[in-house]
Amino acid sequence: MRYAEQIIVNDVIAHMGQYGGQYQDWYVGVAADAKATLFTDHGVKESGDAWICRQCANADLAREIERYFMKKGCQGGAAGEGQSTRYFYAYKMEPHTRQ
Repeated sequence: MRYAEQIIVNDVIAHMGQYGGQYQDWYVGVAADAKATLFTDHGVKESGDAWICRQCANADLAREIERYFMKKGCQGGAAGEGQSTRYFYAYKMEPHTRQ
């Protein structure tokens, strides 16, 4: 794992630990606009829900991080397309969120 990737992975793991749950309680993805994807597409509440997003150096790095967390058991969909999908995001799934 590259240094830049490891920093983001460690940051996300710490965030998940702070808000609890198992990996399968979290949804991960990549997007060109992570906040719009989180709040509009997935229905995450900006205030009150557990979520995190990080800009990656490139789309390949964002996809590698997504694959890492999906292998750990996180929920997720097909990786976003295009080179603009440089944001990795994760949120703790709640009854009101959409996958």
